[in-house]
Amino acid sequence: MILSLSLILFGIAAYLHVQNKADLKGHFLLKNAEQEETESFEAINIGSLHKAPIYQKLKASFAPALGMLGRGAGLKLAVYFSVITLSAFYISTKILLLNNYWLPLLAPCFGFLFGWQWLLNKRRKEFEQTFPDALNIMMSAITAGESITQSICYVGKTLDNRIGHEFHNMGEHLKLGEPPEQVFKRACKNIPYPTFLFFIVTIRANMARGGQLKNVMARLIRVLVDSRTLEKKKMAMTSEARLSAKIVAIIPFAFMFLLNYINPDNVNFILTDPSGRYILYYVLGSEFLGLFIVWLLVKGVR
Repeated sequence: MILSLSLILFGIAAYLHVQNKADLKGHFLLKNAEQEETESFEAINIGSLHKAPIYQKLKASFAPALGMLGRGAGLKLAVYFSVITLSAFYISTKILLLNNYWLPLLAPCFGFLFGWQWLLNKRRKEFEQTFPDALNIMMSAITAGESITQSICYVGKTLDNRIGHEFHNMGEHLKLGEPPEQVFKRACKNIPYPTFLFFIVTIRANMARGGQLKNVMARLIRVLVDSRTLEKKKMAMTSEARLSAKIVAIIPFAFMFLLNYINPDNVNFILTDPSGRYILYYVLGSEFLGLFIVWLLVKGVR
């Protein structure tokens, strides 16, 4: 059963890998289709009135996280889910001595949710770290007398990261004569963060009516730098509490590991006896609940 489950997960990952290649091949066809769309931003989004298929919604939701995996995303997903499934099967049959397969079946689901959230957080942190640098480079180019299109291209040539690649794509499409609304709309889909959206609105307004773009970008850079400084300050102020919570969470498992060598009968009672498993479930539940409360407290710090 576990082997068949691993084969199913491997097939899903292979399908995602092949689908990613198909998307790359149809990139230019999609551009032609986008040119036929209406690029004016209206009060009512007509496209949202019809229901998109479920697989398209799922693909749009998972695309940002899968993009963080880079090349060979299907292989990485297959290895990740295989390791989780086999580890859960080993713990269930060899350590906990369970006869059912609920743990190997639930482990990939929780692993998927954890991995997806971790990739999204990593993507957002990478954006918050690199976007102020891109704005600084662009403002320097504008101050030197470059146009908006040339400054965007300059940022794309200078930065070698995801933000730099997005600026490079925007600059190349603008130089080819694509409408700015279409280029910026595509960029907003790739980077759907409020800071980037505000930057795009500022650029569009300046290209349409002119204005003091340098002053607006300077204020935006100041806000981003202050936000990044406050985030680092918050993490530094809560580091002691987070470290204490992690140490307290590790203590029961460390004592259980030591007790396995000192008195294995007590550990076997917790792992094998039906009455002792209630203690195991209580310890695991209290550990996860405590860590979840600490996470909520850290996220609630303003």
